Parts: sequence; structure tokens; C-alpha cells
Amino acid sequence: MLNTVEIDDRIEKCDRILKENPQSQIFAALADALRKKGELDGAFKACHRGLRMHPDYGGGRLVMAKICFDRKMYDWAEKELAEAIRLEGRTRTTDLLEVEILIKRGFFAKAQVVLDKLKSTDSRNEYYRTLQSEIDDGRADKKAALAATKEFYNQSLRAERSPEVQHDGIDDQPMTFDRALETVAKYPNMRAAFLVNSQGLVENSIAPDDYALDENAAEMAEIVRYVTASLDSVSFGSLQQILVETSTYKYAMAVIDSRILVGVCKSEVNIGSLKQKLLRISDSLRRD
Repeated sequence: MLNTVEIDDRIEKCDRILKENPQSQIFAALADALRKKGELDGAFKACHRGLRMHPDYGGGRLVMAKICFDRKMYDWAEKELAEAIRLEGRTRTTDLLEVEILIKRGFFAKAQVVLDKLKSTDSRNEYYRTLQSEIDDGRADKKAALAATKEFYNQSLRAERSPEVQHDGIDDQPMTFDRALETVAKYPNMRAAFLVNSQGLVENSIAPDDYALDENAAEMAEIVRYVTASLDSVSFGSLQQILVETSTYKYAMAVIDSRILVGVCKSEVNIGSLKQKLLRISDSLRRD
């Protein structure tokens, strides 16, 4: 591990060489020293500038991969590492960095394959054990998330088939926004329900006197604007529902033309059934 004085000395020497010869490949050593000092922006700029002159310098590509990794730009780091390997082949250093990148990107099976290769030549390496723990923890978290997603799907399916959803009176008479608000407010474990326009102003509400309606309405409208803009940028289609979960409440939002129907739910709410109800309310409002 280099100390601060050694790093500063290396930076000074590399700077001097580059001033004398701007075409020197010493830019990679300069960028790496800046990276180790924590000056990631300066390291990135120095390496990027050098690679424009020396695009086929594998050592420079490897340094850029490390810089991108430290900047949490994992996709870019993986591309730079692949280019370094293409130019100069695999080494223990490239394999180790590949494991670290794959873990951060959530590709635990691929990371395990490369790590097993490293461990076969150095089974006592403590850092390899740390990486193995990260892979094991990541796999466990991924498995838990998958199970939660599966349970959410099953809950929604059960809710869709329940008598409450199959016949809840929504289609018995023409739907209006006032009736929609009342329907949401009566749903079990509902704290408040309100209707918001595109400017974030409350048009109607059913909520306790102590509920911060105006503040929450503005926040919900801002969330819808942000998500709508994000969807537009990737062509995912029109926005219909948003679910926001916080440590205190869940906010279920149905976007209907220029209005937002918001249900503020307690944690015990059957969110799958509520999503189905909001979908039917939205369809009925658009139809009527």
C-alpha cells in the first residue's frame, strides 16, 4: 500500500514526464496514482485524455476499468476491462477485478466461476474469502427478492379471484370521481384518499383532519410527473398505476387522464386486491 507521500511523489514525477512528452504512456501511472489518492475525477480525465492518444494500450484500459469501478460506473468498468483483456490477455489482476465488477452488477454465478479459478491457485487468500461471502450474501438476497416477487404475484392472483374483486359493485352504476374516491376510502386499512389534479392541488378528499393533504398531494403529483417523463424516455407506454412504499404508509396511485387518485394505506393492506380495484375503477372512469 502506497502512503500519501509516495503517491504525491509519483504524481509529481508523472506530471513532469507528461509535460516533457505529452505522448508518453505514463498517463496510466498518473491516473492510477490519482485514483489511489481518491481524486477520481482527475484520474478519469487523465486516463481518458491518454486513451484518446493510445486507444490500444491495454494497461491504460485496465486503469480506466479500475477508475470506473471506484466511481461505481460498473457497466463502463466491465467494457474497459474486456478491452484490456482483449489487448493484453488475462492475469490474476484482471480476473480479480472481473469478480468485483460481476458482484456489483449482481451476476453472482459468473463471479463464482472466476473466483473459483482464482481460489484454485491461492486457496488461503483472505480477500477471496471476503468476495465469496459477498457472492453468498448476494445470492441469498436475490433468492429472497425472487421469493417476495413470486408471493406478490400469487397474492395479486388470489385477490383477483376473490369474491370481493369479482363483485364489488363498481360496475353496478356509472363511475364518477366522487364515487371512485368513496370506494377507495372504504377499502380496508385505508388511512386517507384524495384526488389530485396535474398541478398537485387537491380536488376532493376523504381524510382525517390532521392529515397533511396539500403537502402529500404536491409530492404525489411530482412523483407522477417524474415517472411519466422517465417512461416517455424509454417508450414504455402510458402510466396507469404507481405504488410507493415508505416506512409508515403505502401510497397507491391511479393515473386517470389529468387526475391522480391516491389511496394512503396502512402496512396491513392487501395491496394485490387494491391494485385490482384501482384498475377496475380506472377502466370504469375512462369508459363512462
